[in-house]
Amino acid sequence: MRALSGLNKAFGYALSMLLLAVASLVVIPAMIRASGDAAWGAIAVGQSVGAIAAVAVAYGWSLSGPAEVARGSADQRREEFVSSVKVRLSLFVPVVLVAVLVSMLLAPARPDLATLGSATASLAGLTANWFFVGLARPYVFLLVETVPRVVGTLVGILLMRHGADAGLGLACQSAGFLVAFCLSSVWIFAYLRRSGAVPAVVPGLGPLLRSRGDGLVSALGSAGYVAAPVIIVSAVAPAVQPLYALADKLQRQVSVAMGPAVTVLQGWVPRGRHSASRARRGLAGSAGIAVLMALAVWVAGRPLLGWLGAGSLEPSGVLVVLMAVFVALNFMESVIAKTVLATFGKLRAVARATLVGALVGLPLVAAGAVWWGAEGALVGVVLGLAVRMGWELVVALRVLRGAGTEEL
Repeated sequence: MRALSGLNKAFGYALSMLLLAVASLVVIPAMIRASGDAAWGAIAVGQSVGAIAAVAVAYGWSLSGPAEVARGSADQRREEFVSSVKVRLSLFVPVVLVAVLVSMLLAPARPDLATLGSATASLAGLTANWFFVGLARPYVFLLVETVPRVVGTLVGILLMRHGADAGLGLACQSAGFLVAFCLSSVWIFAYLRRSGAVPAVVPGLGPLLRSRGDGLVSALGSAGYVAAPVIIVSAVAPAVQPLYALADKLQRQVSVAMGPAVTVLQGWVPRGRHSASRARRGLAGSAGIAVLMALAVWVAGRPLLGWLGAGSLEPSGVLVVLMAVFVALNFMESVIAKTVLATFGKLRAVARATLVGALVGLPLVAAGAVWWGAEGALVGVVLGLAVRMGWELVVALRVLRGAGTEEL
C-alpha cells in the first residue's frame, strides 16, 4: 500500500510538472510567430533575469520548506507559511523593480517584452509548491496552482494566434500566476484552521531574513547559474543567443518535468526515522532516472528544438548531446541538494558548491560562446554543473556515513 501511495503521489506531481512544462514550451513558437526571433530573444533574457528574481522573492523556502512542513506540527506549519508570505510579499516589489530595470538594459531592441518576461517569471517566487510537497498533497497543488497557470498560458496562446503581440501572451501568464497564488493561499489557510493551528505572532522581517540566509544563497546560486548563461551569451555572442536560449529553455523544462521525483523525495526522506537509509535509496534510484532521461533527450531533442524554433532555428547533434548531459547532471544535483543536504541541515555546503561551480563554469560559458557558439556556451554550463554536483556528492556521502552509524 505504501508503494502504491508513493506512486500515486509521484503521478500527481508528474501531472502538474508535465502540464506546466508543456505549456511553457508550446507558448514559445506562438511567441516567435507573433513577434519574431529577436522578440523571443528579448523575452528569454527577461525570463532569465526574472528567474533569479523569483528565487530572491522565494527566499530559500523551496529548499528548506518541504522538510519543515513534513515534520512540523499544525502550529509550526502555520508559522512557516505565514512567515514565508510575510517575507515574499515584502520583497516582491523591490526585487521585481530591480529585475525589470536590468532586463531593459540587457535587451534594448525590445525592452517592453524583456520587462514583461522578467516580471512574469518573477511571479514564480510566490508559489506555494514547497508547502504542498511537505504535506504530500500533489492533487491539491494541481487544482489550485497548476490549472490557473496553464489556463493563463493557453489563453495567451489563443490571443497570439489571433494576431496579438507576445506581450499580451506574457500578461495572460502573469494573470494565471496571480490567480494561483490567491487560490493556494486560501486553501492553505483553510487547511491550517481545520488542522487546529492557532494564530500566533511570527518573528519580525529582520530575524526571518537572517534565519533563511543559507537557503537563499543556495537557491540564488542555483538560479543564477541557470539564468546567467543566457545573459552572458546575449552580451558576448548575440547572433547565437536565440538558439542557445531555445536549447536552454527546453533543457530546463525537461528538468521541471523530472521535478516530481525530487518533490516526492523531499517529502519522503525527512519523514520519521532512518532518513539516511531513505536518502541512500533515493540517490540510487535517481541515478537510474537520470540516465533514462538523458537518453530520452538525446533521441527527441533535435526534432523538438526544430519544432519549438518554428523552423527558423536548427540545432546541431553536439548541442543535443550536451543538453542530455545537462539534464542528467541537473537532476542529480537537485536530488543531492534538496533531499539529502537540506534534510541534514547542510545548505551551507550547497551554497559553497554553487559558488565554486559558478566560478568555474561562467567564464567558460563566455569563452565557449565566442569560440564555438551555442555549443561552446553549453560546454561551460555542463562543466560548472559537474563541479558543483561533485562537491555536493562528496559532502552528502560523508553526512550519510555519519548518520548511518548513528541510526544503527
